[in-house]
Amino acid sequence: MSKRNYNVFFNTHTVSGIVISVALYVIFFAGAFSFFKEEIINWEKGTFVKQTPKENVNYDGILNALKNDYQLEGRDILFRLQKKGEEAFISLSPSKDSLASKKAKKAAYFSLNTNTYERKSYTEFYSLGEFIYRLHFFSQLPYIGIYLAGLVSVFFLFAIVTGIIVHWKKIVSNFYTFNPKLILKRVWADAHTALGVIGLPFQLIYALTGAYFGLSILVLLPANFLYNNNQDKLLEDLRPQLKTYPWIAKTTQQIPSANDFVVKNAQRWKNTKIKRFTIKNYGGTNMKYQLMVNQSEKIHFLAQGRITIDAFTNKIEDIKAPGKEVYLENIQASIGKLHFGHYGGIGLKIIYFILALITCFVIITGVLIWLEARNKKSIPLSKRLYTNKVGHIYMAICLSLFPVIALSFIFVKLLPQAYNNDRKSLIYYFFFISWLIAIIILRYVRNNYKTNKYTLWTAGILGLLIPIINGFVTNNWIWKTYKAQQYDILTIDLLWIFLAITAIIFAVKLKPAVQEKSSLAKNPINYNEIKALKKQNIIKEQALVAHQNNNQLPMKTKIFSLWMLIIFGYIFHHIYGLATVFFNQTVFIEGSDGSTPFWAHQWRVLMEGTAFLFALLTIQLSKKWFKITSLIWGVIVAVFNCYHVIEEAIGHPDELSKIWILLLTAIASILLVINLNQWRKQAVNI
Repeated sequence: MSKRNYNVFFNTHTVSGIVISVALYVIFFAGAFSFFKEEIINWEKGTFVKQTPKENVNYDGILNALKNDYQLEGRDILFRLQKKGEEAFISLSPSKDSLASKKAKKAAYFSLNTNTYERKSYTEFYSLGEFIYRLHFFSQLPYIGIYLAGLVSVFFLFAIVTGIIVHWKKIVSNFYTFNPKLILKRVWADAHTALGVIGLPFQLIYALTGAYFGLSILVLLPANFLYNNNQDKLLEDLRPQLKTYPWIAKTTQQIPSANDFVVKNAQRWKNTKIKRFTIKNYGGTNMKYQLMVNQSEKIHFLAQGRITIDAFTNKIEDIKAPGKEVYLENIQASIGKLHFGHYGGIGLKIIYFILALITCFVIITGVLIWLEARNKKSIPLSKRLYTNKVGHIYMAICLSLFPVIALSFIFVKLLPQAYNNDRKSLIYYFFFISWLIAIIILRYVRNNYKTNKYTLWTAGILGLLIPIINGFVTNNWIWKTYKAQQYDILTIDLLWIFLAITAIIFAVKLKPAVQEKSSLAKNPINYNEIKALKKQNIIKEQALVAHQNNNQLPMKTKIFSLWMLIIFGYIFHHIYGLATVFFNQTVFIEGSDGSTPFWAHQWRVLMEGTAFLFALLTIQLSKKWFKITSLIWGVIVAVFNCYHVIEEAIGHPDELSKIWILLLTAIASILLVINLNQWRKQAVNI
């Protein structure tokens, strides 16, 4: 490989890795705990799980109980049965019957105990396990969260490929020559390569499957084209179990027993367990029963089967035996099994968990390599400060996640049941506020060694407290859960004991001498004298820039000019708008009465007037408060102008001249923000 190509791949690997590092760390760290989602949920409940065969559940009794509060006619009813315990998650679709009441037209989702019929709303049964699982794909960010996770997965795949290309020749040698006694940059580089090799297959699987799940909407676009925009047919082929049937009429016959159907078909195939039971068009003349089962992975890797029959005629509408090769279904099932680790038991979960934590370490070492490489004395102080600030923020966000999750386990265990109705909101508030406080504190520690040490000790101590607090609150001590074969509760307690002891061992092993190997020890930054250092550095940089380019515009002149260009952009936009009115052969604006409305004055003052004011004040003022105010307003103007371009391009794509002038105005706004930010960093007031 030529040196140029190597540098291109190396820089691409570095940039793509740094940009996504924080988001990727959160995805993998939360994902590691997500493998134990069901165990965490049962641990949090604290009640011993009783296993009732799913074919023995009284579905008819449940339906009769639900009739009292829900009008079931015309609805599709889904029973999502849990592998362990007596709980089922029930989903009721809006009724398809045109004569149904408004209440029946609303969907419902809740959990139900299949023995006691006790129901809980989504917020009531919301658990920390569910929260961490959703944090794994940023579900807490409405609408965009899962797409953001998908984009991160794409960049992660890009970073993996470029990383393999960059380190290809050194992968084997670095794997065997790892020496923790070398300088930190070399230590991090060797660890990054060695652990990256160990987790490479796992990381490739997760990058590909994560991109598929996060950006599945993009996968469906070409498929939608092939189906001539018939989305119902597309989804029917992709997921036949989701097929819907039109409502015809309400039946006058007695509804056949759901229990009989389940018992008859539960063991249609050997070694199967019921996964889902669905009733489509409940109470209709074309009511359907559907059963989905999972067969043991020892028999088939893709072991999902289903049968759908007409409830009144017993005619089989659809059937698929476990292990039957159906390309579209099997591809999706394979992706799901590989991503969630649903093809093995607790041993596979532990392996996936360890590999996820190894990937987190690979991400951290990548950031540390970047920090070490950019802390040379030859690099200007401003760039070193920026690099270190980014590093401190990155490390604070990533490393604080461990103790915050441990603290959240204690919080949910101590949360009284009286607050169950607000459980979801309380988990959200506690987790994110605790995380934010930890990030702020650790960011200003300004020492990655101390940040690492503090988080390991804190997580270790909190982790050891988790099984103890669980024992006091629920009396579920380790020896009792083991004796009662409550392995879900036992697994979480043992997991935290293992994590806590490991964290404490690493914290003890971290000696102050480690800092001496860092480039920060050789080229330290004295934050106590940071203002004086910044002033000296700015003077040097300004002198260097003036020497290199005598034709450079002074900063004030550039900012003033950009404000004026934005004003001209607004004026031209108005002129083009008037031209459009004239071209339409009318000078009458709808709703006008001969006087200028207040909103017109408002927009003139906000846009042209404020821009003109900042342009004038820039000539006279150079104080820090004015620079910050100008930057804030500049950002608002830039966001507005960029939005205006997009809105115009979508709403009026034929008005090319207006779009062009708005685009130039948006570019001027972005350049203004960049220059205002540079001006803000200049410590010398004129």
